[in-house]
Amino acid sequence: MATSNFYNVNASHIFAVQLEDTYEYDDLIDNLTSEFNSHKDYSTVGKSDPNDLRSYPSTSIGSFSNAVIIGDDEISVFVTPVVRSGYYDGVNLDYHILFYVNGYEDDFYEHYEDTNIQSLVYGYVDFIENVFSQYTQPLGVTAQFSNGETMYHPVNF
Repeated sequence: MATSNFYNVNASHIFAVQLEDTYEYDDLIDNLTSEFNSHKDYSTVGKSDPNDLRSYPSTSIGSFSNAVIIGDDEISVFVTPVVRSGYYDGVNLDYHILFYVNGYEDDFYEHYEDTNIQSLVYGYVDFIENVFSQYTQPLGVTAQFSNGETMYHPVNF
C-alpha cells in the first residue's frame, strides 16, 4: 500500500525540498532562519506543531507573533513555520496558526471577525510563503489514488 510523500496542512502549495544529507537539512534551516530574522515579529522560539504525526514528524522554525486588543480581550497570534519530513524522502515546509485569547488557547476564527487579526495573519503567511518559495520547489497534487499514492506537479509561485 502506498501513501502520499508529503503531508501539507496550511500552506497554499507543497513547498518540497529534496535533501541528500543532514548538512543540506541544517543549511536549509539556517537559510530559512536567516530570512525570517529580517521580520520584526520573528522569534527563534517556536510553538510545537499540533499537526505533528508519527509518519510525518515536524520541527518548528521559530515563530511570528503579535497581539491585538479587541474590546476587553487580548488576542495573541502565533504563526509558526515548520519543516515536515516526507514519508519516503525529502521534506516539505508548512506553518500552523495558534490564537490565544487572554492567555488561553482558542480557535479564534470561530469566535471573532476582525480585519486587524486577519491582516496580521495574512501578512505573516505571505511573508513565510515567499521565503519558502525561494528555497523549495512548490508542488501541487496532480492525482491521488485510492491506495494513497499521490502524483505531484510543479507550481509557479
